[in-house]
Amino acid sequence: MAFASMPAKIASDTLTLGNYNTLRDNFELTAPGLVTTKGDIVAATAANATSRLAVGASGSVLVPATGEATGLKWHIAPTCRAYNDAAIDPATSSWVTLTFNQERWDSDAMHSTSVNAGRLTIPSSGDGIYMIDGGALFDTSGVGGGTAYYGIRVILGGATVIKQIGPVEITQDTHDMGMAISALYNLAATNYVELQVFTTADINILSTANVSPEFGATWLRKAP
Repeated sequence: MAFASMPAKIASDTLTLGNYNTLRDNFELTAPGLVTTKGDIVAATAANATSRLAVGASGSVLVPATGEATGLKWHIAPTCRAYNDAAIDPATSSWVTLTFNQERWDSDAMHSTSVNAGRLTIPSSGDGIYMIDGGALFDTSGVGGGTAYYGIRVILGGATVIKQIGPVEITQDTHDMGMAISALYNLAATNYVELQVFTTADINILSTANVSPEFGATWLRKAP
C-alpha cells in the first residue's frame, strides 16, 4: 500500500472514518508498523512507498542493489588472513608461491590449508575492490655480508602481476630482512591471488608471530 495524502480541512470540519483509516494506513507504512526485529530498517520501494528490510547477518554491510525490491541488501564482506607456522625453503633465482597452513580468520572459504594452500579465492558474491597485503621475513642473518637479490609480489590467476617489489640487490650481515607488500585491486568472483618471493640466496622464509609469512585480502566496496 502506498502513502495517501490527507484532504485539506478547515477548523469546523470533522474527522471522517475515511480520514481515520488513511491516518492508520499511513502510520502502518512507517517504521513502527513495519519493523519486527532489532536491527530492521525501513527503505523506499518507490515514490511514497516503503518496506521492511530485515537485519542482515552479523558482520555484514549494507550495499546498494538495484535488483532488490528496496534497492538495498546486506552483504557479508569477504575477508581472510592466512599464515604458515613453519619456515619455508624457496627455490633460488625464481619466483616461488608461498603456502599457508593456518588461518587467522576466513569469512567466506577464501582459503584452504590443504588444497592450493597458497591461494586466496574470491567467493561467488564477492566481486569488488580488495585490499591485499602480505609479508615475508628472509633468514639473512647468517649470510655473513653476502649480496643477493630479493623480491616480493602479488599475482592474479597465476600469471598477472598486481604489485611487485624487486628483485633488488641487498647486502645482509647480522639481521634478518623483512619485505611487505600491499595493493588495492578490483577482483571478480573466482579470481585468486597468490604471494610470491624471490631470492638468489639459499635461505628460508622464517615463521614469526604476526609477521611472516602472512597473506590477507579484505573486500572494501563494489567497483564504481
